[in-house]
Amino acid sequence: MDVSKIPTREDLMDIIVMLSMRPAEVRSLQINHYEPNPSNIPAWYKDGYSWYCTGYLKSRGEKKKNSVPRPFLSMEKNPEHARELLIWIQNAIKARKLRDPVFTENETRNAWPFNEFLKQEPYRTIPKKLRDYGSKHASRIHGGKKPTPQHLKLLSKIAMRQESDRLDAGDNYAIGDTESEESDSEPETSDSSKPQIQASSLSQTIEMDSMLAEIDAMLAEIQK
Repeated sequence: MDVSKIPTREDLMDIIVMLSMRPAEVRSLQINHYEPNPSNIPAWYKDGYSWYCTGYLKSRGEKKKNSVPRPFLSMEKNPEHARELLIWIQNAIKARKLRDPVFTENETRNAWPFNEFLKQEPYRTIPKKLRDYGSKHASRIHGGKKPTPQHLKLLSKIAMRQESDRLDAGDNYAIGDTESEESDSEPETSDSSKPQIQASSLSQTIEMDSMLAEIDAMLAEIQK
């Protein structure tokens, strides 16, 4: 995308997908870099994440007060570039060179024009699915070589900026691809445990294949 030009509705849609945004977040979302003081690390700070989002809309059931920064994850691997693209869109909307996907120039809520745009070729989709496309694709980009279904699910939730305590407890350690490639030894297991292990592995493989197929189908739909 050429940020020296005026963005189009197609650019707007691409960035909504890229950042896993709700259309109503386009003007309010902010992406910032944080380097906390080691002696006073905020409770919301997560190890491994230095870029965070504010200005997001909370999901149904989440507390409406005390909004805190949440880890940023997107299809764009470079957070600085993602931030640049978001600001590009926001500045165009402020200058009234690009229409807000949800509100009119008079601040009246009217998402109909953007919704109708999405119904047309080549998209044929709805706003809600844009966020799903982005989060699932982001999970694949950041999932590593051998991600588990649980890890992909966790990354997808992070990309959508869902509240951390809503994540499944098991997701927090199901990172996947963690075994050393140099390890030659295998843990000893009794013969009685092998059927259960094999069944679990098969189940996980089927779940992974199903999830990847779903992501590929979503991406194929949006690229038609």
